[in-house]
Amino acid sequence: MRNPNQRLIYTLGLGWIAFAALGLGLRHLLASPRVTVVIDRSYCDPARWQQRVSDRYADLYDQQEQRQLIIDQVIYVSDLGQEVATSVPSPDEIETLSTFGRPNPTQMQQASQAYPEATMLTCGN
Repeated sequence: MRNPNQRLIYTLGLGWIAFAALGLGLRHLLASPRVTVVIDRSYCDPARWQQRVSDRYADLYDQQEQRQLIIDQVIYVSDLGQEVATSVPSPDEIETLSTFGRPNPTQMQQASQAYPEATMLTCGN
C-alpha cells in the first residue's frame, strides 16, 4: 500500500487536472461567436455613411464590449483592393474613415466569397 501522503498528492493532482479540463471545456463550449466585418470604403455621403455603416459597426462593437461576440478582423474594400486592419478599430475610427472612389462590385464579391460568414457593411444597397 502507498504512503498516505502520496495518495493525497495523487488525489489532489487528479482533482486539479479534472478542474482545469472542465474549465477549458466550458470556455470552449460557451465561447462567443467570432465575426469578420467587411467595410466598403467607396464614396458615401457622410450622413448616409453614419446611418448605413458607422452606426451598424458601433452596434457590433458594443456587442463585443458586452462579450456577446468577438470581432475577429475588419477588412476594408475599395476600388484599390482589400486591406485587413491591423487591429479592431473603434467606432470613432470608422465614423471618421475617409471614403473614396466608386463602388467596386467585383471587390465586394471577392470579399464575400473569401469571407462567406462576414458581416458586410456598405453604403449602397
